[in-house]
Amino acid sequence: MRIGVIVFIAAVVLSACVHLDINKNINALKTIQPGDSQEVVFETLGPPDLRNDISDKRFVTFYRTKAGDLSGTPVSTALCTPISFENGQVVVVGEDFTERWTLEEKERIHQTAIAESERQQVEMAEAALQRAKAARQEKIEALENEVKPVPASNAALNLKLYRQLLELDPGNSRYQKKVAVYEDRLAKQKKARHERTVRSAKAKRRQAWEQAREGRNKKLRQYTGNGIAEMAVHDMGNGSLYVWVKNVSNQIITTHPDHFTLVDSENNPVACEISDSFDSVLEPGSISHGKIEYSREIEPRELIFQNQESGRISKSFQ
Repeated sequence: MRIGVIVFIAAVVLSACVHLDINKNINALKTIQPGDSQEVVFETLGPPDLRNDISDKRFVTFYRTKAGDLSGTPVSTALCTPISFENGQVVVVGEDFTERWTLEEKERIHQTAIAESERQQVEMAEAALQRAKAARQEKIEALENEVKPVPASNAALNLKLYRQLLELDPGNSRYQKKVAVYEDRLAKQKKARHERTVRSAKAKRRQAWEQAREGRNKKLRQYTGNGIAEMAVHDMGNGSLYVWVKNVSNQIITTHPDHFTLVDSENNPVACEISDSFDSVLEPGSISHGKIEYSREIEPRELIFQNQESGRISKSFQ
């Protein structure tokens, strides 16, 4: 009986203390306003009964303002009035920002992680770009050292190397000019080589043509024709022919420089100087003769003599 009384008295005392603390908190909370510092709040209310730290700048304190069903009820946020702090100052009294700020903090952490990832990617890209620039500069220096001793006459190699340099540094005006210069020089060199090749080929053909002249003359010097007129030719070389036209008929025929046509290897008429001695009237058995001269570069294919009286006769050089 005596123990029960003691327990009852202790419970009453404890309950009274709780109620005193609650009333103290209620009265003190009435003086707290948004903007107050956390130091002022703690001096006024003392240490909080509960506290939720959201971040290094945000936290929520809880001060008990309800007794609960029993005097021994443990302190919970449901029995407390919250005070939300940001940057060391009161934001609001009586409203718990824990959930809202927790979500915002999670989002902030998420965005920070994204930003950090993007920053790392940018740094990696910049590092890769710097490595590429360094590698490109090394290639440029190597090519510069390679092209330096190349003589200007070697247009092909100069052009190759300066094109590589221009590809590495497209905006370099010096490389642009060098490429243009050596493109022009190489084109001229190729043209000159082609012309030399053509001249050499022509010279070889001309040499072969001249070397075959003796054998060709054996056939050309034989009179051939159509029964009215016959023609013989001697190739004198260097663009000069000596020609004979003989009247082998029983009638009078005429010859004239206009009656002769010389054609080249492509069957084109050749400009010639023909001797006036061909302006003749030939009795049967008589001969008209003279020189026909033309450019020594020409390789004759056929000499044609033709008029109304004699018809057409020719000599082939092939």
